[in-house]
Amino acid sequence: MKGLLLALLLGPLIAQADSLTPLNDDEMAHIAGQAGQGVQLTLMLRNNMDASGNPIGCTTGGLNPCRMGFEFSARDGIWLMLKDYYGELQINDLRIDNATLPGSNTSHFDASRFQSVEGNCLITGCNPAGLLSLRTYYPFHKETGVYNDLNLFTNVGRVALEYDDTVNNIPGYMQDAATGSVLGFRATDSQALNAPANMRFEGEAYVFGF
Repeated sequence: MKGLLLALLLGPLIAQADSLTPLNDDEMAHIAGQAGQGVQLTLMLRNNMDASGNPIGCTTGGLNPCRMGFEFSARDGIWLMLKDYYGELQINDLRIDNATLPGSNTSHFDASRFQSVEGNCLITGCNPAGLLSLRTYYPFHKETGVYNDLNLFTNVGRVALEYDDTVNNIPGYMQDAATGSVLGFRATDSQALNAPANMRFEGEAYVFGF
């Protein structure tokens, strides 16, 4: 009896799924979200930092886990190392929604902006008028002096080249042989130690052509 009941319940679902047909790229490009639906995004990313903004194991110098390495093509075994690297990125209440671009252009329209280096149109007619797009924006009507749309703190204490130790089989990103540094970088706010820089955004941004 249970098997019969399950078959009766799943039967319409299977039939409905079998009746669905795949969409090609052109058909997919014309799909828009339901009116009034969107995404509200809040994101916090911490790299080698605790919730109070203090670096974790990054302040002793020498070989520590707070590092990021880059090895470039045709430069095997040579690493550009960002050392004593920590920070945080916080995005607060970013809104993402679908929108249709206006059907007519302003006097500032320049078709060459939508051409490749070879002069070919990247979108139909080199004209984005009327295209579907993603609209991104932050809430409007924020209070005066409120800067909290995006908060960023980044610290790079040292930048140097490190090389693979082929004798001891130690990769360059696990070395701290370089005694000097060519660069240090810090993005912060002066209100407190390791305080993130606070940013505020007005207006809207549209992404189209996908």
